[in-house]
Amino acid sequence: MGDRKTPDKTSIFVGVTFLLIAGIVLASGILWKSFVEYTGSSADLPEVFASIAAQAPYATTNDAASRREIIFTFTLPRGDLVQFIDLMQPNLDRIVEKTGKTAKIDVSMNEQELANKLSRGQADFGSLNIMNFLNLRRKYPIKAVLERFFDPPKKSLFIVKSTDAARNLEDMRGYRLAYQISDKLPGYLVPLKELKKRGIEHGEFFKQELFTENYSDSLLGLQNDQYDCIVLTSNFFGEQPEEVKKKCRVIHESHVLPGGVYVVNSQARNPYEQTVVGNFIKFGAQVDKSEPFVGMYTTRQPDESLFDMLDKEYLSDL
Repeated sequence: MGDRKTPDKTSIFVGVTFLLIAGIVLASGILWKSFVEYTGSSADLPEVFASIAAQAPYATTNDAASRREIIFTFTLPRGDLVQFIDLMQPNLDRIVEKTGKTAKIDVSMNEQELANKLSRGQADFGSLNIMNFLNLRRKYPIKAVLERFFDPPKKSLFIVKSTDAARNLEDMRGYRLAYQISDKLPGYLVPLKELKKRGIEHGEFFKQELFTENYSDSLLGLQNDQYDCIVLTSNFFGEQPEEVKKKCRVIHESHVLPGGVYVVNSQARNPYEQTVVGNFIKFGAQVDKSEPFVGMYTTRQPDESLFDMLDKEYLSDL
């Protein structure tokens, strides 16, 4: 049976990022924590993050109207943390500017903490992938107000190196396959369905089945020969530089998939919800489609019937 294990999460990307932050802090004295709060445990973070508070220094209140900020909470792989904040913060500022408030990025330790913050009124908007939302809406008073979508539509891709001999899924017997488990629907559940459709019993077919923390680590692992095949989403792959894409080849793609969602507390009406939702949709229609993380902005009204279908197909047996 194929081995399943999680590789070392340390990546070159993470190391370079921490060194860059350390240089910025030492050179300019500007602490990036002034515009982002990491409210999860910071005990195992590198020394450069030692000054990050374990709890947010701003006072939380259940009354969203009395806060100076509109708080957006995310769960982020640490390898993507700095780039995400650098790009997301100014765009969120533009989205909320007509409310007379400022945007505040809050980084939650996990999806349960994110949902809990929304339910307690400690954050106004949260971002979840679709499977986490479908699971958590059973336990927490949350609802989707925006659905992220992609053009071209999002799909799960099986990718090998361009020099690899494999041309389809059946050619990958004995390969080391890497899933992306945190983005569970496109990163794991859909690939399993695609393999099953081809009559492939994945536990016996592959030499190893591994899991990565994020798609960047998956791509780096393929380039460094840690994996023979990786699962990526089409939107992430489409954002990569041409020189990177030329070194890869897609050997299989899935059916069209939904994006993630922005969620709010379903029991407490935020006075700025309608304004923020409308501005998100307008901003997404204007954003440069080549911009990194563009999928975080291109949004539309959620399709509840699609959510119910996914719930039945992928969660009914859980």
